[in-house]
Amino acid sequence: MPSIQRTIATALIGSAALLASKAAAQMPGTPVLQNAFANPGMTAELNVSSLGGASSYVAAGAWAPGAAHFQFSGGIGVQTRTSSPTRTVYGVRLNIPIIGATSNFGASIFGGYGGLSGGEIDSSTTKSLVPLGATVGYRMALGGNRGVAIYGSPVYEIATRGGSAGTANVFRGAVGLDIGITSAIGATLGIEFGQKNDPESGKPSGTAFGAALSYVIGGGR
Repeated sequence: MPSIQRTIATALIGSAALLASKAAAQMPGTPVLQNAFANPGMTAELNVSSLGGASSYVAAGAWAPGAAHFQFSGGIGVQTRTSSPTRTVYGVRLNIPIIGATSNFGASIFGGYGGLSGGEIDSSTTKSLVPLGATVGYRMALGGNRGVAIYGSPVYEIATRGGSAGTANVFRGAVGLDIGITSAIGATLGIEFGQKNDPESGKPSGTAFGAALSYVIGGGR
């Protein structure tokens, strides 16, 4: 790689590192927000989200090896809903970048598993969720240590409903925006959207909103 191209790539990766660090794993009642990029090391994140009258509050973490060929993330938290018990939500996800390690444009594929537990879970509630999808993203450096990225994902979701309702499959979409506030702190805003289903169907329905604050461990050095 010519020296000027190497310099540009290094600046892009360094300044936009936060934009590759999506720690939130898919859980019932939360949006699937997956950036296309991965950067080495550890990221911690706090997430809040809302879908269909349920609110979720989650702590998550992500890790990618030095070569950043993949990123593994996981999280756990609580979900509240009016007239329902507070439940535990949890999930894991694997993201595999395909292109974009040293460029503005990136693409990845991902899959995960999320679950809900606690209290009686009837057929109107998604008990577990398996999202399978792909992401296309664009990132841009802002100064020496900040950046911004926007990305979109078509997602196929396999939902297991409570009771004896079995599974339901739906197609959904998601759009996210990541902002690097400092070299170590970033913020995310995003939505997941899809067909509005009968509230009693147990299928993911309508629009889910999510926001997060992330910290790259060692990112300020």
